[in-house]
Amino acid sequence: MEERWRRYAVPRSPRQRQYPAILTGIMDGTELQPGGPLAHITDLVNKLLGPACAEIGAIFGDSLKVHRTKNFIRVTEKTNRMLEDADLEPNSVPSRVLLPIMDACSAEDDDDLQERWAGLLATASQEGDSFSPSFAETLKQLTPDEAKHLSRLYDRLTRYFKRPPTESDSIPYVELTTVTGGPRGGSETYLRLGLIWREYGADFEKPTLVYGFDSESGPVDGPGMLGDIEEAFKQLKVEVGYKSHLTEYSLRFLKACRGPQKEEETSAEPSESQTPLASKKPPSAS
Repeated sequence: MEERWRRYAVPRSPRQRQYPAILTGIMDGTELQPGGPLAHITDLVNKLLGPACAEIGAIFGDSLKVHRTKNFIRVTEKTNRMLEDADLEPNSVPSRVLLPIMDACSAEDDDDLQERWAGLLATASQEGDSFSPSFAETLKQLTPDEAKHLSRLYDRLTRYFKRPPTESDSIPYVELTTVTGGPRGGSETYLRLGLIWREYGADFEKPTLVYGFDSESGPVDGPGMLGDIEEAFKQLKVEVGYKSHLTEYSLRFLKACRGPQKEEETSAEPSESQTPLASKKPPSAS
């Protein structure tokens, strides 16, 4: 085992020489010690892990390989940058939140998704027990394209409404299709994960009224007899449709993936290219 580990730990560059000390600490199940080449990362990890640092190190030693550990280091570096940009100090994250994030982000090689895992970790370090553990499971089930599309959709709606979107704001139909770069089948995934909800409605096309006959009052303007009623139903046309909205859960999830941020003014007038495309008018759901 020692010889096998030594082959993985051979440094080939100044950057790579920073990894073995951290990897050894994790593989041996010991605390990550501050003061080394990656002191800012080891300090951050110790603060995030809190008392569970040694136990979590043992978990890494049992189940993760070197490339997974490197992925986790990249995520913590991004987390550290987010917290520094927001002028915030890292706090201990509850184990029920931290362990799923660590397990999932260490297996993620996509840089864009690593950025979102870092956002979740940074947000969790500030929200503590109020942070939803389900956010990690939701992000784990999104593809890179779906995660990018959701983030882009949130930005486009923000520019369109000139404020952060709410769950009552409808999403233009075309924004959830491949026409605007949406992933194929993405809307079904979002619906399954509770990230969007649909408001159903129906439009009725009024039938042409026919003349009927009432035995007491004579001819009437409208379906006054059974035959006329049947004819009216034949002419009745109903169009059922729906409007899509981001759910409250989705809005919280997307904000958490971006990490804590300083208060900034939303951009003013959206340009033509930034404005969501108009959709085919759906039936009203009032």
